[in-house]
Amino acid sequence: MFLSSTLTNLNIYALDGEIGKIKDLYFNDEWQLRFIIVDTRKWLPSKKVLLPFHVKQEINMNEGYMKVDRDKETIRESPKVPENDNLISSYQEAVVDYFGWNSYKENAVLDSDHGPMKTSENDAANQSVVPPEPDLEAPEKQMDNLRSIDEFITFRVHAKDGKIGTIDNVILTEGGKIQYLVVNSNESYVENNLYLYRTDQVTSVDWFEKDVYIDDSVEGFEQATPFKNEEEVFYHLNQAKVD
Repeated sequence: MFLSSTLTNLNIYALDGEIGKIKDLYFNDEWQLRFIIVDTRKWLPSKKVLLPFHVKQEINMNEGYMKVDRDKETIRESPKVPENDNLISSYQEAVVDYFGWNSYKENAVLDSDHGPMKTSENDAANQSVVPPEPDLEAPEKQMDNLRSIDEFITFRVHAKDGKIGTIDNVILTEGGKIQYLVVNSNESYVENNLYLYRTDQVTSVDWFEKDVYIDDSVEGFEQATPFKNEEEVFYHLNQAKVD
């Protein structure tokens, strides 16, 4: 498993060389990663690169990189995506068509082990019909609602009867499924009080107001023992696997 904060620091390599760093990750309503935003720096300074997560070939945390199974020329010629992150949802189909639609859909079926989360925002991500450069005025088809992990961090977290903290990090499987939310109840930057919640404990998310609602009570939350750091969180998860 991986922390999202460690993934967004990784260098990213095509089959024939480095292309930049991971800038952000986008997930859908089933808590599944769908797209990678690449900061291409000097390689393609005038272009923002959007890669479907299914082109991931390898993640090596020790060496600090992710490798994708496409070459640099293929990535260079991929559909152009505007700098406005809010338009990424509208460019899904063109990007997925370019890199391979079947792999994307197979990935969606195989990784959907949690049901969709309820959302208080009716903002279904729509998509233009075909072209390499989608016409946002054209008739659209519904695709994934996409959420930025970078924006999701710091969302407020509420139990059924009160606020309990903010999102500090998320924990993902190697297949890109967000399985756990790491919640920090301490508003001080000096010390952490971290709590772990499964994503299937989320009852709803208000994306506009940036609020996450958890199936727990403030009393239940207060009775839990907090983790002081992310190492303790991972030790707990590893022990749970052994048990």
